[in-house]
Amino acid sequence: MKKQLFNLFLLCSFITANSQSKTIDTLVDVGNHKLHFKIVKGTGMPILFDSGAGNGGSVWNSILDKTSEITNATLITYARAGIGKSTIDTLQTDESKHGIISSIEDLEIGLKKLGYDKDILLVSHSYGGFLSTLYASRHPKLVKGIVLIDVNHNYYEDGIIEKEVATQDQLIAQWKISNKGTYFMAKTIIETVKIMSKISIPQSIPVVDFVNGIPYLKVPEEIERWKECHRKFVANNPNVIGITAHDCGHGIWMGNPPLVINSIAKLYANSSKQKAEILDRALQYSITACNEEKAAVLAFNNSEDDLNTWGYELLRKNENQKAAEIFKLNLALNPSSANAYDSYGEALLKTDKKEEAIKMYKKSIELNPENKNGKEVLERIAKDDTKPLN
Repeated sequence: MKKQLFNLFLLCSFITANSQSKTIDTLVDVGNHKLHFKIVKGTGMPILFDSGAGNGGSVWNSILDKTSEITNATLITYARAGIGKSTIDTLQTDESKHGIISSIEDLEIGLKKLGYDKDILLVSHSYGGFLSTLYASRHPKLVKGIVLIDVNHNYYEDGIIEKEVATQDQLIAQWKISNKGTYFMAKTIIETVKIMSKISIPQSIPVVDFVNGIPYLKVPEEIERWKECHRKFVANNPNVIGITAHDCGHGIWMGNPPLVINSIAKLYANSSKQKAEILDRALQYSITACNEEKAAVLAFNNSEDDLNTWGYELLRKNENQKAAEIFKLNLALNPSSANAYDSYGEALLKTDKKEEAIKMYKKSIELNPENKNGKEVLERIAKDDTKPLN
């Protein structure tokens, strides 16, 4: 049975993560609406996390604990207006007043009310990179470093954003009903790109710029444009370190948590009096994380999931007979797995062994009565068998 992957739209990356428990949860009035902040209290300079379009602060939950342990910093996540628990100014009917400038002003008011309008380190993802860039340009003396995670840079200039928006009418209409924050982001994104084309991060601020190793864009020209935008950004600023996150998609901190956490820690340490201690904790974390990763790889190799993944890779290459042999081996090693029977049944169908495939699907459903995929396959086979011959 295949695990389904979800395509990403444009700037949006709707990602979920494990919940973070060590937080102060609060709504802050920023004028006619409220922003939802979560704060992990620490003793040092705060780190602000700005998420991609459509995401709230919870997208960062999976790396907050370790980042807090290593840096001892106060960690701040939040959701922009109309996202998650953050409300939106319903009295403001002018769509242009819900754009990037409104978002940065909301953030500035919120941080000031919380008492975090002083020195700060920024971490941002995708669309959130616009906010980090804008905040740094407005407060160059306060921002001590920025970690950019697969942000947009200048990718959507030169008419690209207009073409993208023109293809998304149905999604934008849906967001108008179900997700006001994302709706206004989409309605103002053309103006946002124009504004951000004239703004850059001051070169006095140290930056780590991550780019994905597994592109979420599909067209080769688009992939190359995305990479080239990151290359130019690094080349044009001597205070930027560029890192390609190999084997990671758009959500790099989820694909390789130690890479992102240690980059944040290193940048943070350079502005801290506890630099040696922070770097030592980061090193210890790296050692543990590397060892745990090796253990996980060993556990995965030749496991049920490993063989199942291998089998589907062969199916994608139309090497159906080889795939069937792998699934058969997986079944022999895991005779009580409903998923193993289901996968083997799929390969048998592709090798024209329908009767054997039916047996596999029936056994899969016997082991797992909730196997919707198996039931649907059997229903399709039954319908095909009852069709009259021409």
